[in-house]
Amino acid sequence: MTTITARGHRLEAVITPPASAGRPTIVFLHEGLGSVSLWRDFPARVRIASGCGTLVYSRWGYGRSDARAGVWPSSFMHDEAIDTLPEALAAAGIERPILFGHSDGGSIALIFAARYPGAVRAVIT
Repeated sequence: MTTITARGHRLEAVITPPASAGRPTIVFLHEGLGSVSLWRDFPARVRIASGCGTLVYSRWGYGRSDARAGVWPSSFMHDEAIDTLPEALAAAGIERPILFGHSDGGSIALIFAARYPGAVRAVIT
């Protein structure tokens, strides 16, 4: 496990490169109560079956990422999609990923894709 930094916060992450050049990376975006560990072995099984790289990270305030205090703004999913996710992708060296979002993560994936339509290969939600 490693960490990446986005918007000044340390985020728990697991990054696995693609099996071969030209394969995309799938970014797993967890649900409202999720984290890296709650994905269990699912990202690894998808990686093995697809040959794609993977990025699994816990958002700020989740898992082993930096703690978040206070009341969360109602814009937190938009903030994550528009501000944090681009920085997380850059920190991990990922361009044009496939976004795989579950629940809140699906909303974040869709918001990101709507804001940055050329920046994703696909969205799975």
